[in-house]
Amino acid sequence: MPNSRIIRAGGAVIAVAAMFFVIRSVYGYADQLAEMLQRPRFIVVVVACALLYALALQLVGLAWFTLLVSVGEKAISPIRAMRVFARTQVYKYLPTNVIHLVGRFVLAARYGAAKDALSYAQVMEIVLMVLASGSVALLFSFSFLLKIGEDYGISRYLASAVYIGAGLAALMLAPLVAGRYFKQSQKHLAFSMAAISVACYGLFFLANGLIVVLLVHVLYGPTIEWQMVIGVSAAGWLLGFVVPGAPGGLGVREAVFIAGLSSIGIPAAAATAVAVAHRVITLLGDVLLSAGEFGYRKWTAEPD
Repeated sequence: MPNSRIIRAGGAVIAVAAMFFVIRSVYGYADQLAEMLQRPRFIVVVVACALLYALALQLVGLAWFTLLVSVGEKAISPIRAMRVFARTQVYKYLPTNVIHLVGRFVLAARYGAAKDALSYAQVMEIVLMVLASGSVALLFSFSFLLKIGEDYGISRYLASAVYIGAGLAALMLAPLVAGRYFKQSQKHLAFSMAAISVACYGLFFLANGLIVVLLVHVLYGPTIEWQMVIGVSAAGWLLGFVVPGAPGGLGVREAVFIAGLSSIGIPAAAATAVAVAHRVITLLGDVLLSAGEFGYRKWTAEPD
């Protein structure tokens, strides 16, 4: 069996196990969840957070366009790039968790974008988003991760040095690839644009984390561990993204949320409610973007 099939099969097993954990949590706290989710202001909070999430997603689209520009792509305008991004966001909920990237590639190529530039942007997006989410998870839950590392005998200095080295290597990948496959003059531009993209991704994960903090406040109450909540949200996105076979990180992200929030003292019922509510919010945000782009195409009678 090819290695890719083994990896996909392993990812599917993890996704199913995570989904089972989430379903068991929802079933076990069904009464408490129903009480929390029926609070009068809950619907208002969900709708408001979905709008905020849709706005935050523009940072991800901007970062993707920045990566295209960094290697000289000029065929696709900023507005067109953002529309392509919005249109394909819901594809992430199809099997394999990367169909939205494929759809974005195909659609942008149809509008004239060079395939080598699109390939570069796609690869760098994956690398830099993993770097950004890992950085936010590490920075905002550093003390917690250090404690876990010490429990398992992992040196804090060694772990920090490895992560910093990996981060620098990820950033250096941009000028190396740009210099190899594009004009040598693009190397410096590629590095600076990659840094801007990381900043955009980092701001997105911060905004997403603040949405989770708000959900914790509404469904549980104020918490002094808001930094940890942001760290858990970024870790949940990261693990949901890297596990193959989990569409949109479904199941994996929620399992990380429940386990992570429970570990900082938030009751399991409230942690489960936050995980479920956050899934609804992100789904609504993605649908809002795609629906908005679809509506605009119909309003302007633009062909597909």
